[in-house]
Amino acid sequence: MKTTTAPFLYLEDLTVGQKYRAGSIDVTASDIIEYARRFDPQDFHTDPDKAKDTFFGELVASGWHTASMTMRMLYEAIPPMEGGMVGRQVEKMSWPRPVKPGDTLRLEVEVMSMRPSTGNPARGIMHTRNTTYNQNNEPVLIMDTIIMIPRKQGVNPAP
Repeated sequence: MKTTTAPFLYLEDLTVGQKYRAGSIDVTASDIIEYARRFDPQDFHTDPDKAKDTFFGELVASGWHTASMTMRMLYEAIPPMEGGMVGRQVEKMSWPRPVKPGDTLRLEVEVMSMRPSTGNPARGIMHTRNTTYNQNNEPVLIMDTIIMIPRKQGVNPAP
């Protein structure tokens, strides 16, 4: 679990191209089934035997489960931001290949762009590309996000 003793991260602390990494998460069949029974109860997520007769031919994690694991690693990857990391938008998300039992996931976050907010000078806007990889270095999720991030005091105009 991340501690909050690290200094907070602000827009001015970032550079385009900067990368953060986190992981690993080991994925088990029971994790896949438990998540899917609750949130995405399709046979290829909930029943290894029935999954054999589906599109995937085997048990695979829900894409939303993969996104949830990615969010956990994203939280671990980026240093703490004052007020928390506030996602504003997912611009696009793709699942190039399924996550399977036995996979080990890791995340790489790259700062693609950043700018001060036009609506609130106390905030910045950061665009990130988040790529989750399996143990074979194959992407299993690619997600472009827009995140609101605080700016340092003294940089902001008076309210």
